[in-house]
Amino acid sequence: MWKSSKGFTLVEVLGALVIWMVIASVLLPGLVRMNQERKGFILDQQARFLLTMELEEIRTEAKLFEDSTVNRNGNTYSVTLVEESVPPVLCVSYMNYKSLEEERCIYVHLP
Repeated sequence: MWKSSKGFTLVEVLGALVIWMVIASVLLPGLVRMNQERKGFILDQQARFLLTMELEEIRTEAKLFEDSTVNRNGNTYSVTLVEESVPPVLCVSYMNYKSLEEERCIYVHLP
């Protein structure tokens, strides 16, 4: 480039662009994985909340439990009570962010 010209050469611009593309290609998969794990955490948190609410309802109202299906934010949660085990187990199952079925359970001490 001429001495009197103040600017970048094409090679310098392309070099900077390549560096930015390499940095973006390294960081992007990590950001996507963090976003998916956050969604998985939210699904797990909602499942635990459903378990807590159902358990409180069973304890306070002393009602007979009926299996139910709950839709929250586009996700389907199935709540079941397994009375064959000692003590009985209250479980919620749902599809996680990897489209695999996941289940969370707690023990229930019926009144």
